[in-house]
Amino acid sequence: MYNEIMSSKLNSRLVFIVFIIFGFFGFFNFASAQTSSITDSLNAEILSTVWYSTTTVSENDSISIYAGFQNHSDNNLSGTAGFYVDNSEINKIKFSSNSKSLIKLETPYIATAGNHTIQVKILELNKVQGDTLVPIPVNSLLAFESGRNNLSVKYQITKDLVIKEVNNVANTIVNNIDNSTEKLANYVESLKKPVPSKTQVLGASTHNPQTTTNNTTNSGFSFLNTSLDALAFLLRHWIWTFVSLVFIILFFIFKKG
Repeated sequence: MYNEIMSSKLNSRLVFIVFIIFGFFGFFNFASAQTSSITDSLNAEILSTVWYSTTTVSENDSISIYAGFQNHSDNNLSGTAGFYVDNSEINKIKFSSNSKSLIKLETPYIATAGNHTIQVKILELNKVQGDTLVPIPVNSLLAFESGRNNLSVKYQITKDLVIKEVNNVANTIVNNIDNSTEKLANYVESLKKPVPSKTQVLGASTHNPQTTTNNTTNSGFSFLNTSLDALAFLLRHWIWTFVSLVFIILFFIFKKG
């Protein structure tokens, strides 16, 4: 009798444990099914191509950037798309896409000169269920980023821009020549010979009246040093030297004519 009672209780406990185990796995499978229904791939994607409102774009032009989003799934979708120029976000827009549809995503853009890369990304995505939005991962789409498309924007050539560029080039040339002529003038000055003072010259002449040099007189004057100083001056003021030479050349040309 006692053994029958204990066996009955043991069987009841086993049944209860088996029921709990199957209940747990049933709940787990249900939860997994719910999760997979959300994270499974949707038959929807952003198109790889980005296009523009015009094929020729110049600096400061106002253009539109377009991308396509196709939804071949059985769900109505909504979300947010981001537009990027050179990996920097320039705008975000909201969109809605009905089942079995293709829509255009669009944003304005003021073009800056140069070569750029344009891309559009889906930043957030929802399933529309009546009045309720159910968030779903963007990576459940077949593609949530467009390709990186190139955009070449021409510089707008104006009178002011040309003058500015000419001035920049001219200033660069002048600065380079200034640096070169300054170095050359310093080198020329380094060639100067020491000149004895008048006292030193008189003292030397007391011991040897014949003490002289080819370029130095007893007054302390050096023709070589004076010539080198003049040359260094002309180098440091090369612009005026150049202008003077041009006028001299023109004078002789017109005089001969």
